[in-house]
Amino acid sequence: MVEICEELHKRGNSFFSEGKYQQAIDSYKECLENVSDDRKRQQVVNRNLAQCYLNLNKYNEAVQAANEALCICPTDTKALYRRSLAYEKLGELKESIVDAKKLIQLEPNNKAIRDLIRRVESCVIEKKDFAQSLKGKVDSMYSILTEEKSDDDLIEKALLNMIALVKDEGKTAANTVWSHSSSQKLFDLTKHDKTEIVNTTLLLLEKIAKAVPSLGVAILDKLTNKYIFGRVLSPNANVSVEMCKFVSHILESITEIKAYRKAYDAALEAAKRDKTQAHSFLPKEVYPAYRLDPSLEARVQELLAQIVRASNSYRLEAAARDVLIQILTWLIPTETGIGWSKRFINTEGNIERLLEVAAATCPAAAIDRSNPDLSSSCRKHRLEETSQAEKEAGLPEISRGGLLKTSPNTRLIVACLLSRLFNDLRSDQDRQHFCQVCVGFVMELLTDKFIESKVEAAAVIGTLFSGPYEVGSRVLGTEGILEGLFLLTQSENLSYQTVALDTIILATNKKDKCMAIVNQAVPILRALYKSPDDGIKVRALLGLCKLGVLGGSDASIKSMADGSTVILMKACRRLLLGESNALRDDPNSTRWAIDGLAYLSLTGEVKEAITKDEVLLKVVFKVAELGYYDIAFPLVSLLANLTNSFAEKEVLPEMIEIAKFAKQHIPEKHEQDQPKVVAQRRKTLIDAGLPSCLFNVTTKLLTNTSASQPQIREMVSRIYLSCAECIDGRGVLVAAGAGKALLNLALDKNTDDGKHAASQALAKLTITADPRLTFPGERSLEVIRPLLQLLDMECPALQNFEGLLALTNLASLDDKHRSHMLAEGALPKIEHYMFEEHEELRRAAVECFGNLAQHPAVVMAYGGGANPEDKTDGASETILAKCGSSGSEVVKLLTLYCYDEKDIFLVRAAAGALAVMSHDINIIKRIIQVDKWKEKFEALAAHPSPAIQHRAAYILRNFIVVGGADISLDIVQTSKIVEVLDYLLHLPDITDSEPLNPEVIVLGQGRPKKLIREEAKTDRKKARELVDVALKKLVEYGYIKPTQ
Repeated sequence: MVEICEELHKRGNSFFSEGKYQQAIDSYKECLENVSDDRKRQQVVNRNLAQCYLNLNKYNEAVQAANEALCICPTDTKALYRRSLAYEKLGELKESIVDAKKLIQLEPNNKAIRDLIRRVESCVIEKKDFAQSLKGKVDSMYSILTEEKSDDDLIEKALLNMIALVKDEGKTAANTVWSHSSSQKLFDLTKHDKTEIVNTTLLLLEKIAKAVPSLGVAILDKLTNKYIFGRVLSPNANVSVEMCKFVSHILESITEIKAYRKAYDAALEAAKRDKTQAHSFLPKEVYPAYRLDPSLEARVQELLAQIVRASNSYRLEAAARDVLIQILTWLIPTETGIGWSKRFINTEGNIERLLEVAAATCPAAAIDRSNPDLSSSCRKHRLEETSQAEKEAGLPEISRGGLLKTSPNTRLIVACLLSRLFNDLRSDQDRQHFCQVCVGFVMELLTDKFIESKVEAAAVIGTLFSGPYEVGSRVLGTEGILEGLFLLTQSENLSYQTVALDTIILATNKKDKCMAIVNQAVPILRALYKSPDDGIKVRALLGLCKLGVLGGSDASIKSMADGSTVILMKACRRLLLGESNALRDDPNSTRWAIDGLAYLSLTGEVKEAITKDEVLLKVVFKVAELGYYDIAFPLVSLLANLTNSFAEKEVLPEMIEIAKFAKQHIPEKHEQDQPKVVAQRRKTLIDAGLPSCLFNVTTKLLTNTSASQPQIREMVSRIYLSCAECIDGRGVLVAAGAGKALLNLALDKNTDDGKHAASQALAKLTITADPRLTFPGERSLEVIRPLLQLLDMECPALQNFEGLLALTNLASLDDKHRSHMLAEGALPKIEHYMFEEHEELRRAAVECFGNLAQHPAVVMAYGGGANPEDKTDGASETILAKCGSSGSEVVKLLTLYCYDEKDIFLVRAAAGALAVMSHDINIIKRIIQVDKWKEKFEALAAHPSPAIQHRAAYILRNFIVVGGADISLDIVQTSKIVEVLDYLLHLPDITDSEPLNPEVIVLGQGRPKKLIREEAKTDRKKARELVDVALKKLVEYGYIKPTQ
């Protein structure tokens, strides 16, 4: 047996030498089959087999053979080397480098092994670099997508990773993902069975289009309109809504409207700040009008046509319908979109489709669909068949029958779109045409033989009053329509009564209409208030509430007997807190109850009654969580009335006397609206949960919704400001998210007055507590911009003052905040108020400047040099370019303020600012250019306040240490500063029993005496230390003797 093995081994070696590797393998295998106990031979034959397999490029077999050899002898260098080579060829570099490292330990001088490990390490680095490169990451993600064995979770994770790449890398990543050879797989995944994967894929395509807008049209073309609107009309609400959002974002990308709006707003803001332009009441063009790329016009128009066509489809889910109409709301009008309002209105059938949706917003119970003949005359406005062009395009057929699905927000969304379209019309002829279309639609419904059509007409009128009020007034002014609404309120069908009452209430939002309509309807409203149905009762009650407060907040006008408004309030309360299922299921009933309270709360007695009712307040505050957009305005109005959060014009006594002489009516303030009563009412509301309600209103109702109108957001800003005036309640405001909400209100979609009110509320919160706690994370940096709005010269002095105080707090935090303030242009604004005549404004500005001066760029801005110890990497120079200043005048001004005898606070602030800046020799040279500077600093150092002594000692120490020998010599020879320094050095410690100077108490006002005393002790000690350093330096110069 041994001889046979020997012969087979030698034969295998012979074949190997001749290059006949397969024959060698056969001989070696036969040898292994016959060998039994010869372990050494098994080891040698297996490693020879490994080499044969390597030569035949059979790397897996080579690994197996080398493994057999290494099982016998783990230190077999030839087997290790061959296995390492095989692993390298297989691309398993981690295993290859492990074997190579073992080899280098066994044979450190072997050149072949060193070459191998160098080569493998190089491959590992290359592979790692590629894997970490953008292309490598994209390749790895696509490999998962194209792998048939990949499960759904892995595919979704790969898509999410690609989305993160596009977000982080932007245009580069988007182009890499799009241009990849496997990019078609993305469009295959849009037809995946799992909805989550389809939605994630669409999100990725949306992000690609956002990063590279030019790819948006290509994405739409590849998806096709048939696919897009097939999903839009899906019975699955989630699928439908996500597809609608995708369409919205794609349109936003290809039109690039967001970038245009950002540039437009920036230009508008710059124009407002430009004081060089003459003021004019005529509108002037500050930025070119938006122009859509002509190559995109046809594609956008086609997509909009399909959106309009789908908006009144019976197959469309309610939530998806809202999203589609919201797309039209922001995209079509000039104010927010591409300015196609006139084109949209002139396209036949577009307005009618919207009015049809408005007609469907009446309660479903009001329309009986059991009889196929009772499909309202709205059907006359629908196309009975799909057009031939649509069939040829392969678009999904839209259902022509059934009930349109709407949500509680649909009416307001449609009203908002109609309002914006109408406001875009500039000529009377265009507006007349718009009104005629609406009147024709309503009249066609009213003249229909079915009463259901009349109910739909009432719903349309109500929608018009919620939106383009002027159009609603014209429709209602048409002969017979108002009488028809009153007749509907007498119907036995409760749903008909509900719709008619809703319309009447919406029509009485203005005082003149209220007088014309409600007065006629009083008997009807009183009768309907006795209805057993809560929904009818609350609507009738609201009409009575409007009549009851025709005088508004004027206590001298009483349209009802005393106490009637409180009785009506209690009725609204019963309905709002009622247990009726009908009322709970009808969001309009909640809205009307809140609306009624809003009207009644114009009177002082009702405000007090509501504030004292804890149960009612909790229910009112929870209304904000419901998410109904049409509740936003009445709810905010109610809260504004309760907190008296409205701008009051100051009336001069002379004007009142003139009005009395002319026998004109003079409004009277209710006794419950006196300042002390209002302050207590605000405190009660804050404790009851008002801050959380305001946060929900801002984030859920007034952020990127149809209800987020600037005027409503201004009211919320004023309510926040009123609450912030209550110092004890500021902590509750912060805990309830006021910081986040106010930043939202101060920076976006608000009136100028609203932005200033929100900014002032932010300032109050910043003044009271540590800004890092009030605004955690990076939010404390975001506060700077709105606070700088308060430094506008057109703002009231109180806003200027509070803005400066808040900025002072922020500037005290760190260089990051100071850098941000300087980059936002804070320095010139603060400097302006340092020259202000108003004592408190001037002082606040100097205090703010003192904190800001800790930044090197500020010192450089006023003539100082760059400090080599400041490791800013050029950041100070960059910020310096944005500072803008008047140079040495500020240094001179601060020096003069140090000698102010009237305002001790100003002296402390000015001395502190100079102390911060005096580390620079150039600043010192500017200070000593001021007349009689030595006398001023002698007086400053001799000030009775330890705080001011400390600052003076710091400045004088810098004069001597930083200023050098020449300035020190001048001080010694021509002034009594050395004597003053000696006086400060020998001042005793402040004891606990020693009475404090009046100046110390004044500077520490508002703080505990113990804390004031501790601060005085610290200031005294530090002043002595600084003086000691200065005197020792003078001794070093040889200007004074140690004994002096």
